[in-house]
Amino acid sequence: MKIRFLTLICLLFFSCQKEEDYVQNVIVDIDLNLTLPELSKLQTVGSHVFINGGVKGIIVYHQSFDIYKTYDRNCTYQPSLNCAKIDSVNSSIAICSCCDSKFLLGQEGQTIDGPALLPLKQYPNNLSGDFLYIYN
Repeated sequence: MKIRFLTLICLLFFSCQKEEDYVQNVIVDIDLNLTLPELSKLQTVGSHVFINGGVKGIIVYHQSFDIYKTYDRNCTYQPSLNCAKIDSVNSSIAICSCCDSKFLLGQEGQTIDGPALLPLKQYPNNLSGDFLYIYN
């Protein structure tokens, strides 16, 4: 009887923990003028820049001739942690030093290493002339 009671208490305790930890939904509506000097790095295929916006910032990655990928910098492993943020990119691999997860920017932000199981949150974008529109 005591074991059943303790089991019930444990189940209730763990089921009352906070809801699923996920990357928050925020409104994104950004127009980037790709001719600005601070964005000149994006003229090279395979390059990236960090910009403000999204939950913890946005990664803009120039994948190919006229294809850009845009991801939230919020790591998908325990995203509510302050440190859960992509803080570096090595080639096309985004890295969260908080949990050591790694994500492929050229492959829809899929995880390749670390505890994160979900890909980076991706935002739609549209290239029109010299402007990249990032939205959701």
